[in-house]
Amino acid sequence: MAERMDLSKTLLRIRGFGDVNFGGDTQHGDTTAFSLGQLDLFITSDISEKFKFLSEVVFEGGNSNIYGQPKAGVNNLGVDLERYVLQYSYNDYFNISAGRVHTAIGYYNTAYHHSTWLQTTTGRPFLFRFEDEGGILPIHTVGVSASGIIPSGGLGLHYVAEVGNGRESRTPQTEEPVQNIVDENNHKAFNFALFARPEAVRGLQAGFSAYRDVLEPANSPRVGQTILATHVVLVRSNYEWLNEVMLIRESVFGQNKVYNTPGFYTQVSKQFGSWRPYLRYQYVNVAKTNPIFPDVGLQHGPSVGIRYDASEFVALKFQYDYTYQRQQQSINALTMQVGFTF
Repeated sequence: MAERMDLSKTLLRIRGFGDVNFGGDTQHGDTTAFSLGQLDLFITSDISEKFKFLSEVVFEGGNSNIYGQPKAGVNNLGVDLERYVLQYSYNDYFNISAGRVHTAIGYYNTAYHHSTWLQTTTGRPFLFRFEDEGGILPIHTVGVSASGIIPSGGLGLHYVAEVGNGRESRTPQTEEPVQNIVDENNHKAFNFALFARPEAVRGLQAGFSAYRDVLEPANSPRVGQTILATHVVLVRSNYEWLNEVMLIRESVFGQNKVYNTPGFYTQVSKQFGSWRPYLRYQYVNVAKTNPIFPDVGLQHGPSVGIRYDASEFVALKFQYDYTYQRQQQSINALTMQVGFTF
């Protein structure tokens, strides 16, 4: 018999997150500014014992640059539906979801979503920047996914298998890179992730993912894209050490051309009472002739900062970033942020 909805048991929950920033950088044309970050309404509902729904509705300003500062002249506020998921949980070994999700590439993208308050730093590593902020990964996927535990004793194996529309590729900085309604081709993106959480080491997670899609940039042959990622992280209440390495491989159909984009980041932080100093180093190297993102180039450098938890629900952060760019002036950036949840 089909499961019936009991309205007396259905519970709608809304959790809110937000941030306000002040900062600037030395990139030509940028200005020092106060800026509204994302106002994130995280909405969940237990529709029934087996079915659950979640969404993230985000109010935010126009696109920002890679340092989190708003682009000149962009002051409009808009609404984005960042996640929109219906999940059916059969048991611990098999769950299936449909909708718009964060693609299970690596660790950061599914561990941290659209709330800076949940993150130690003021923003995401460059590799995991959102698509509309210049990011180079398919951060969001519209499609279906299956996930669950693999019986493995103390090894704690988990899997995620996804199929979806992938990312639009006709222009490097399209207005809406996520293909929410229509896919640009009939080929679907596939992603598979496997990771372990061994019981013997509390807070340790190690794993890898493999993503495959076919892109159709404007006025160019089709491009096969493969994204391989691996991670090892140790996360405890007062300490974190995040490490991720990635290779994005793009091959042009009908031509003997292959473009390999390596990238990585490492981040470490330690809690001392209400204070948490942190250090991150990141690297990404996109070839000038890359058919998808020729404007990104080589970027690498450190970020150093400190987070102060002013209360259980409010965090203050101060961060300095130094970014070296190929054949361009290096950029220094300072950001102060107050993040909160309610």
